[in-house]
Amino acid sequence: MKNLLRIILRTLIYMPKRKRRILFSTIIIVAVIIAAIPMINGVIHPKKYVAAKGDTLNITVPYYEGNEAAEKVVSIPRGAEVEIRERGETTTLIEYEGETYRVDNSHLVDSLEECIKTDYVYPRRLLNLREDKNGKLSEVVVERGEKVKVIDVKVKDLDRKTGQIKWYRVEKGGEKYWLLGSHVEVTKEAATKNYAQDIVYSTYWDENYGKGYSKDAYVDQIDYKPQPAVYYEDNPIRTDTNVVHVSLSYLVNNKDYFLNLHNETGINAIAIELKGDGGTLFYQSDVPKNYLKKPEAAMTVAMMTKEELAALIKEFQQEGYYMIARVVTFKDSIYAKQNKDESIVDDSGNFLELNDEYWPSVYSRNAWMYNVDICKEICECGINEIQFDYCRFPDGTAKMDDIDMRNTYNESKASAIQGFFTYAKDELSQYHVYVAADVFAWPVVAQDDQDIGQFFPAIANVVDVVCPMPYTDLFSAGAMGIEDPTVEPRKTLFEFSSIARRQMKVIGTNAIYRTWIQAYVPFDAKDIMEEIGGINDAGFEGYLLWYGNGNPEDLKTVQDGFIDSKINKEEED
Repeated sequence: MKNLLRIILRTLIYMPKRKRRILFSTIIIVAVIIAAIPMINGVIHPKKYVAAKGDTLNITVPYYEGNEAAEKVVSIPRGAEVEIRERGETTTLIEYEGETYRVDNSHLVDSLEECIKTDYVYPRRLLNLREDKNGKLSEVVVERGEKVKVIDVKVKDLDRKTGQIKWYRVEKGGEKYWLLGSHVEVTKEAATKNYAQDIVYSTYWDENYGKGYSKDAYVDQIDYKPQPAVYYEDNPIRTDTNVVHVSLSYLVNNKDYFLNLHNETGINAIAIELKGDGGTLFYQSDVPKNYLKKPEAAMTVAMMTKEELAALIKEFQQEGYYMIARVVTFKDSIYAKQNKDESIVDDSGNFLELNDEYWPSVYSRNAWMYNVDICKEICECGINEIQFDYCRFPDGTAKMDDIDMRNTYNESKASAIQGFFTYAKDELSQYHVYVAADVFAWPVVAQDDQDIGQFFPAIANVVDVVCPMPYTDLFSAGAMGIEDPTVEPRKTLFEFSSIARRQMKVIGTNAIYRTWIQAYVPFDAKDIMEEIGGINDAGFEGYLLWYGNGNPEDLKTVQDGFIDSKINKEEED
């Protein structure tokens, strides 16, 4: 290269002045032409931005498949930059990502500000407005299909990859609020579209609450618009995640056993209990002081700091484990006792002991924020997934007349549960952490919410992972057509998982199915392998083992059954 430069310089030095001037002039002209090419192209093929009623502009494109005419739909996100190829009076030929399409002129604008101009939005379900972006939930709500006036939209809140607007500045009752764009549409028809027309549900609870209750509870108040699959590149998730549940105490005191478990079994993930029954936190949290008058009551058995928890999680992740935090949500006497106005009471205002605990109401937005703030703190410790347990109402309340559920917004129980998971997903997505939901088994089989708010399709349409609990000893003789489910674990798990698969298919959910299985006595290793076989037979991978708090002495007696759940593993190897 140096020699070439010397030759060029020597040539220029000894070149006649006239020729040198001609050469320099030629170089300048060529440079100007090259620099002008983008400008010329911009004049010949000007740029425009795509405007759409909604997140994307959907274009139907005809094509031939063999000799048969067919059609496909191409979606271009709002705000996408396109080139104009041929302008017409009403339509224009555009180029986008190397392909050409003809679109209506109304969908092409000159600026991103014009793309995001929105006068009104319409929620797909009941939503609490926020006084600040990313702030706490206010007590002001907007209903499904309600016309909400938009007063401002920022270009920075437009995701040009998806066309979705993250935040809308809206007005209600003369006050200004913020509303998340992922839960609204720009027309009432889109917001109230019936995505649930194929959902099958039982009307059993109409007997208790009146004719039409079930449709209102499980369909009309629920958002069934299919949600996109979530996958975080920096936190990959697998369908064949094989999990053992353990208390934080057993994990710490038997660390070597659990660190080595994945070398001896198919276990590749651990679910740690970090918030337990009654509301006890097992690490030193800063959150209770913002919600409890006596925050120390929630941490009487806390055994480590957040920094120590983060180090523990990282240690297991470095050994190849996917780490899950199990959080008992609404079975929380500690929170209930210190927040009586948000807890379930009788008509005289006295606490009701239900399922051996006092319960904050799932209708309480403050209780939502308390639990999600705890989960945010856990996310900051590096966890891969949050698993919400006891995210439900207490059972056995249908016949109780003297009860106040604190139902401020006249919601169904199923809607309140979906609302909580919607809020949790919104808040935790910033950490690239997945959201999982434990679901009682009977709502799946009965195809209703069993009056605890857990309607399976409503939950599966929101969360990233659904985790039913079909322990065989919970089923009575004859359940799912099985004479004795406790002695036929493979058939029981197959039939149950098949029922779940059908319900998930109807709503088109992208959620991962990972079911709990029974590992405790009288089951042995063979029974556990049979359960995993039943899950595989239904076309699913992955499982969660429940053997109480995960005492290693108990687990060792059955750990030969902790096999890999991957389907066709030998063929793939």
